[in-house]
Amino acid sequence: MNRSVIATIRFSRQEMGELARYLRRNAYFDSISSLGRVATMEFVRTRKALALQPSLGQDGRKRPWFLWDYGLTEAQVHELLTHAPFEQRKWLLGRMLERLGPEEIVRYVSLEALQQALPHLRLDEKVKRHWEEAIAVWTHPAPRS
Repeated sequence: MNRSVIATIRFSRQEMGELARYLRRNAYFDSISSLGRVATMEFVRTRKALALQPSLGQDGRKRPWFLWDYGLTEAQVHELLTHAPFEQRKWLLGRMLERLGPEEIVRYVSLEALQQALPHLRLDEKVKRHWEEAIAVWTHPAPRS
């Protein structure tokens, strides 16, 4: 007999609500676990390739210096920035803007994404103004004379 392997998947409250509504409409699935198995296997069977972020190699397991007090790896930071809902990304983006320089921050997030997020982040006004001005200069360079 094959033994089952337990895997943990984290969902936000909003995602859990969506799953609960889906399960109520689809009585075939008796739990999130049965839905998860079917959905995962269907995804694996139908997706021959998936556009992913570049491999982080060995560095993907290291903790970024600006998150010294959190147990997140480089790979997890990239996953959060790529796939997490905006409400979950806000604290991470704010932390990055407070601690990283331009060369470092563009390794994680595009200028366009920063520009869209900036008005919604809780930052010191001086820090926020600094980044607003920097992004404006980088995205709309002054004409050359």
